[in-house]
Amino acid sequence: MSKKVEFYTVSVKQNNVVTDYAVSDFFENLNPFFEKSKKVNMDRKIGEKYIRLFSYYYSFNHHQMVLPFGKFKDKNKPYWLKNNEHLEEVPADLYDINSLAYDIDYNVMLFTTNKEGPSVRNVEEYLNTFIPTNTGLSLEINPIVYNAGIEKVRTAEFVREITLDLDLGRALNNFYKHEIRENTERGLIAAFRKFAVSAKDDGDGRALSLKLGLGKNAKKYDTLNINSMLQLLEYINIGEDFVREITVHYKDGKDEKIDKARLKDSNMLLSYSCKSRESQISPERLLENINDAIAEKVIIITRHNDEYFANRISYNGGTFEIVANWDSN
Repeated sequence: MSKKVEFYTVSVKQNNVVTDYAVSDFFENLNPFFEKSKKVNMDRKIGEKYIRLFSYYYSFNHHQMVLPFGKFKDKNKPYWLKNNEHLEEVPADLYDINSLAYDIDYNVMLFTTNKEGPSVRNVEEYLNTFIPTNTGLSLEINPIVYNAGIEKVRTAEFVREITLDLDLGRALNNFYKHEIRENTERGLIAAFRKFAVSAKDDGDGRALSLKLGLGKNAKKYDTLNINSMLQLLEYINIGEDFVREITVHYKDGKDEKIDKARLKDSNMLLSYSCKSRESQISPERLLENINDAIAEKVIIITRHNDEYFANRISYNGGTFEIVANWDSN
């Protein structure tokens, strides 16, 4: 069991392009409480397992909702004592649960991490069975991934030194050919580009290790310009092949020891540990934790969403009838 929840973006795409279709509208159309009268079959076979969506939980203002998903438990059911005499397998449909929480204002999704319950991909496939194929629409769930090393730098109080180890091969040429716009460069970024290109073209260099620090005479509370360092790190794009490693020495506070962050290959799925006495996060507990979870991670969420939804298109296709019955075959 786990108290951890993970963060995702959830969007409706049309022909694989992100749209402004309101995900909350789609969720509302699926709410089993309203759909009972329409006789919608909420059990769908996904892979080898049956998945089911149950009735929602809402915040007071209905800007947050929790959707519980169950994976039918057809094996290893628990036993109960029947008539205080004989053990018998529980005679009821049982499900392993994971819950999806959605916040309308921040356009972000949280998902519990019960290994026995439906996975995020199970849920994504399940939800798409309700969308008619002729609409060209599909619901897509993507993890919010962040660079843990950069976040340590971003929240540091003091940055003492940064070292960039670069490969000056073809990857560097490709990066500058496709990514760089010289007329937008200035200051430290412009100096870095010119130095790297000169080291390769004029010096015939194959590798470059560039260290920027405060020197031996630095005072205890001196720091590099953190904003400039972050601009440089974001400009370089740490995931590029020409970046071998970037190492940053930093301090979180005046009385803390100098720590070291390696930024290459330090991407992590954004998560939050819920406050609960229970070993598994129920839908009710998830609803209670949404505000604190988002508040703690709001900067990363906002930055991710600004990039993810930057080129979304308008959806003008109108509403559609959900698929009431679906055959996995």
